[in-house]
Amino acid sequence: MTTLVRWPLVAATVVLLSGACSSNDEPHTLTFEVEGEGTVTMTYVINGRSTTEPQVTLPWQKDIKLTKQGEDTWSLVMKREGEGSLSAVAYVDGQPLTRTAGSGSGGGTSRLSGSVR
Repeated sequence: MTTLVRWPLVAATVVLLSGACSSNDEPHTLTFEVEGEGTVTMTYVINGRSTTEPQVTLPWQKDIKLTKQGEDTWSLVMKREGEGSLSAVAYVDGQPLTRTAGSGSGGGTSRLSGSVR
């Protein structure tokens, strides 16, 4: 009788895990869109790997393919070089995920971050 109880639980677990794994295999596209005025230093980190683009003139857009299986983590730090305002949106597969906006004098920093499976 114990064997009959265990098998349905094991079978259900295998079905759930295989369904979860198949969705993780699909790549995603992360898009950063930053609008505003002025010059900004962009630093983005994708799964622990950092890239800096200094003295970017706004508007700015970056598309990044996320191909890691499991969870992808990311962040974007925007540091204004002078006065100005900016607004930023992060999209995953064309859907807005998070946004921020700000203005001020030089040295102001704005940040976006998130994760996707």
